Amino acid sequence: MNEKTKGVIAYLFGWLGGLIILFGYKDSERGTKVHAAQAIVLSVAYMILLAVIRIIPGIRLLSGLLGIFYLVLAIIGMVKANRLEEYELPVISDLAKNWFAKYIDEEPVKNEEKEDKK
Repeated sequence: MNEKTKGVIAYLFGWLGGLIILFGYKDSERGTKVHAAQAIVLSVAYMILLAVIRIIPGIRLLSGLLGIFYLVLAIIGMVKANRLEEYELPVISDLAKNWFAKYIDEEPVKNEEKEDKK
């Protein structure tokens, strides 16, 4: 399976697709691993936020907006993965790189280092 297909599958099937691509294909390139990690974090964050929104009665209308936001980010990720671009989704990318640094061959970024770069 080529790298484009792996990246698209990661976003298309959410956390499950991301886990399969990240851990099932050890020969994947770094960019594909980053996309898989982002797909995992994006879909898990979506599920958690959706659960919170559904519990709180006054903000249930936000679930539709959250779904649209998730879909847009997933489509952006699929397009970028298909173009073999290592695109960093805002906030999601930092979390993914920190949580899955060991698997995508990257050092975790600490908060102090981020502030020093600015």
